Amino acid sequence: MVNTRTRPTGRDQVRAAVLDAAARHFSARGPNASLRDIAADADVNLGLIHRHFGNKDDLLQAVLDEQRRAGTDLVTAAPDAATAVREIFEETVYKDQHVRILAWLLLDEEEGRTLHHEYPAIAALRAKIGDDPDQQLGLVAAFTLTYGWSVFGAQLLDAFGYSSEDRNAVEARLADLIDRIITQPPR
Repeated sequence: MVNTRTRPTGRDQVRAAVLDAAARHFSARGPNASLRDIAADADVNLGLIHRHFGNKDDLLQAVLDEQRRAGTDLVTAAPDAATAVREIFEETVYKDQHVRILAWLLLDEEEGRTLHHEYPAIAALRAKIGDDPDQQLGLVAAFTLTYGWSVFGAQLLDAFGYSSEDRNAVEARLADLIDRIITQPPR
């Protein structure tokens, strides 16, 4: 089989290829992902990872920073909190790397490797909904559902007797539920 992919050249292409590959590997293997495997997947020399990012922890932080930025951009562009949270859920359903990386880090936290406790997307959402404690709790519930589904969705489908063919319909109904949680928070 011939490789039809073009090797990334230039700073921006290399950084983008490495960040994309690193997100896949860190979400699949956690902080124990191999830099050599990431370099091979990105089709770059290992030395380029060190040049552009530093060490593995620096690369992991760059991946998380990029994912946080994307989440914040999504929230900022949304007209309201309900739309933003629904879009976060829908985006996370199809690209769950951020949640999986966070789960790995929370479950396998080593000395010297800690999560930075900055949540700009959630801060932007909280600003959109204001100080109402019920609406704040609605956000907590929506993120609990989003994060939990991202990690345990397949097992939950099986446990509740759904087939994999039912996944899209279940996710659409969960997105509707998230809308209700945000627009009609628990009291």
